[in-house]
Amino acid sequence: MSNTNRNLLLAVLALFLLSALTYRQSVGRADRFQRGQMFLSNLNPDEVVTIAVTQGEESVTLKRQGEGFTVVEKQGYPASNSSVNAFLRHLLGIGLEREIGRGEGLAEELEIEPPTEETIEVALQDSTDKEMVRLRIGKAFNNGQGNYIQRLDEEDGFIYLTSGSVFLSSDIGGFLEKEIVDHESTEVQRVEGRDFVLEKPENGDSLLLVDLPANKQAKTSELNRLGSVLSGLRFDEVFVADDPEIQGLEFDQALRLDLTDGSGYELSLATQDERYFMKIRGFNTVQQVAITRDETEEELKEKAEMLTRADEIDDFNSFHGSWVYEISKYAAEKIQLLRSDLIDSEST
Repeated sequence: MSNTNRNLLLAVLALFLLSALTYRQSVGRADRFQRGQMFLSNLNPDEVVTIAVTQGEESVTLKRQGEGFTVVEKQGYPASNSSVNAFLRHLLGIGLEREIGRGEGLAEELEIEPPTEETIEVALQDSTDKEMVRLRIGKAFNNGQGNYIQRLDEEDGFIYLTSGSVFLSSDIGGFLEKEIVDHESTEVQRVEGRDFVLEKPENGDSLLLVDLPANKQAKTSELNRLGSVLSGLRFDEVFVADDPEIQGLEFDQALRLDLTDGSGYELSLATQDERYFMKIRGFNTVQQVAITRDETEEELKEKAEMLTRADEIDDFNSFHGSWVYEISKYAAEKIQLLRSDLIDSEST
């Protein structure tokens, strides 16, 4: 072999060894723990389809459906997007303070395995039901700053101490989308109760009690309460309409609220053992929309909005007709108001 070929071979071997050493060092650096690194740095939240959280006897399962999530334990009732997003942000934001170790004895001491009533377990799956992540959060560090955490989906996964305390809820109620409707009092044109009617006069801003005696005054505060019934109307608990727990309830229509756009809602109420249950149905007084050739752009836009609102009411009834809502005493008292509650007995 000539000197030139020998030198060329040695150079190639040197470059190969240098490349191998560089790769090994880069891998070693990547695997080396760094304080402040993210626990789930490679997790893509858009790929998460199922979220299961367990703590003691409490558990919740969230399933992606369309653009949001539903709560499996509540027969697929919609989850609050803000609550789910906050959960995922908190999960992705878990930073690590230091590496602790591994082993059965250490896991038991740090309340990771076996889990205790305080241990939190989170499992994430993708669209094929393949497990993406399974982790457990153990007890808090002595001074309360940080928790011990371990991935169970990785073989011999290390236990770490997080940079800050980890709060991941397993409360079903905390994930439900509890707002049913939200219409400000300015949108309410008419309210019909069991024995009274409130209406806004033409060009008026306030609801007035119809047929109020001349020598009497209405309680403005109570009229305002009725006008605000649909403003952020929320529930405390939700049941499928055929749930055994609510069978036998007798619902009476308590309130009808007409909105300025021609739509509105009817609320029916039932009480049992100082609990208040509500059904809600939307309606639309606009039955037909006729469009002519000579209509202005503004008129066409208004009619398009009317048609859109009619579709919204149909969708609303298709969904909410399957559910019964338990509401607060405060909300129920507004719905139960009678004519006598609206008149100042001391006025003359």
